[in-house]
Amino acid sequence: MGKCKDASEQQAQKGRIQMTEDRYFSGQEADVIDYIRKHGSITTLQAFEIGVARLASRAFDLRAKGVPLKSEMVEVENRKGEKCRVARYWLAA
Repeated sequence: MGKCKDASEQQAQKGRIQMTEDRYFSGQEADVIDYIRKHGSITTLQAFEIGVARLASRAFDLRAKGVPLKSEMVEVENRKGEKCRVARYWLAA
């Protein structure tokens, strides 16, 4: 256990893993949480802008780690101006 914790701490120092409230998050998980904290929510299209191509997978991972993530389907315009539905995620109170 000591070696794993030491390795995790070394990775955290290198910026690969972020620790929040005694939990470790990968770079993409941390990016998603940071974006939500800054903007209130995140959609699949916004996730692409920060380099997260599979937001639903990151949401699954975050929920598995106990993060209280809520979601709903919302209608947005894609880059062609067409209406489409995407998931929007936010942190529950």
